Amino acid sequence: MKITKNLLYIITIALLISCDNNDDTVTPTSIPTDGFTYNTTFFETENAYVNIDDDDDNADGFPDSYTFFFTDGRMFDNDANVNGSSGDYLYSTNTTKLVFLNVLVSDNPSLASSFPLPGATYIVSSIEDSVIIHEAQIDPLSPSYINNSVEFGMGNDNIGTFHTAGVVAPTITLNQVNIDNNDPTNSSIDADYSFMNQDGVIITGHYTGTFGVILD
Repeated sequence: MKITKNLLYIITIALLISCDNNDDTVTPTSIPTDGFTYNTTFFETENAYVNIDDDDDNADGFPDSYTFFFTDGRMFDNDANVNGSSGDYLYSTNTTKLVFLNVLVSDNPSLASSFPLPGATYIVSSIEDSVIIHEAQIDPLSPSYINNSVEFGMGNDNIGTFHTAGVVAPTITLNQVNIDNNDPTNSSIDADYSFMNQDGVIITGHYTGTFGVILD
């Protein structure tokens, strides 16, 4: 699988070490910079995750999509549909802010022959899994589900402020991406993103710090 095998090996080791690489103190400044700004209001998102879709449906040796998540809570891969839950992910019940930016290889031809590169800007899908939410509500599962002392639940689609993509496609710029082969939990990302919502308002965001990896 070209170089996919090496990267996926690194990511798998990271997953075996921890399902969550975030440290909640990613930017050591007195004023938080990890988050997004909407109508002059700043919403902090101190955690980041990257979901890599490695199905390789077109058999080109590279993943078909990369989804970047920025949140003030925690995420959990829900492939097992724990406690009868549905959906691809669970979220910690204290989560109130979520950013989903889905980068499809079909929208970014360079990703058909290379993994995301530092210094590159990628088009974010306006249709699939790209949304920004604040005032979100996460409903606990029944029975409750707790992992590493954190309770997880499912997002409530009827509560919160939801920003969907407008006429201009969102973008994400990867200023830096560092994969630590010796200790994958130290891998980090520096990213900026721009998101026009359904009302034509531009939302801008930034994140610098470690990230968790979810491998589909």
